[in-house]
Amino acid sequence: MKIEDLKLFINLSETLSFSQTAKNLHMTQPGVTHTINKLEQSLGFKLFTRTKRKVVLTRSGTFLHDNIQSLLLKLDLTIEGARTLEEKDFSSLLIGYTSTYYEIKHFPQLIKEFNKSSSSSRLYLENFDHNVLKQHLLSQQCDVIFPMQDSIINSTDIQFVPLITGQFACIVPVNNPLASRHSISINDLSHETLILFNANICPPRQFKLQQLIKAACPTANYLYSDSVLLSHTLVKAGLGIAIMVDLASVRNEDEFQVVPLTYPNATPYVYGLAFLKSNHNPALKKFVTCAKRNFTANIMTEKFDHPK
Repeated sequence: MKIEDLKLFINLSETLSFSQTAKNLHMTQPGVTHTINKLEQSLGFKLFTRTKRKVVLTRSGTFLHDNIQSLLLKLDLTIEGARTLEEKDFSSLLIGYTSTYYEIKHFPQLIKEFNKSSSSSRLYLENFDHNVLKQHLLSQQCDVIFPMQDSIINSTDIQFVPLITGQFACIVPVNNPLASRHSISINDLSHETLILFNANICPPRQFKLQQLIKAACPTANYLYSDSVLLSHTLVKAGLGIAIMVDLASVRNEDEFQVVPLTYPNATPYVYGLAFLKSNHNPALKKFVTCAKRNFTANIMTEKFDHPK
């Protein structure tokens, strides 16, 4: 089994077209077919189901795609670092994040500042849900992740650095009367359509809150989302009220308002970065310092712009 064959598999997994992958990799279509057949024989299981009309990943193929991609990236980074080690003080960091609106807004500036102060280091980003990020950190596929604190509790090998705090909120379409409230209680949601996150992508506190809401609001209607982006799309379409940490949401827009959710024993929700205590990557300490400085500056800038 060759690394190049696995990279061809990744490309075909994304295009689901033998002709397009052949074009992307400057190969012939029979060459792509031969490589996939050889890879399937080597692995001992089918990667794709092929008909005259379409190509789809098998369950085994999907599992391989979801887990091998970051490993190949880490391998490339390691080889690149080793190749240039004698030429300069080079190190790289693989950063895992969940693609919240806060991250989308502030990560470009963070990366720019880090690159300015550490020009010999390189950053690479990968986007997964909280649960996968923790697994990738523990397996050393990531150097740093940006999780909610409750996603990594009880992990003695992980160092967590708090950066900012938030609270749970309702993302309410502007045509809903609740959009004009200063706060919303769980009882106010009894007869609404609520947009919750699928259980497999929820941090623990989000999952517990959703269970609390469902128990307190049995007459509410429920929709489920697998991403922050989809939740916002459903809200903008007027299909319901999304529940999430305010840090995950964009600020108030023309289509919706972000209104704090009140419930018993509510406490601030801590967001930060995490890394393995055993990680001695020389760029890591510099990146942590840069992130703390960047997030502190953002807090000061947005202090009076937080949803009320």
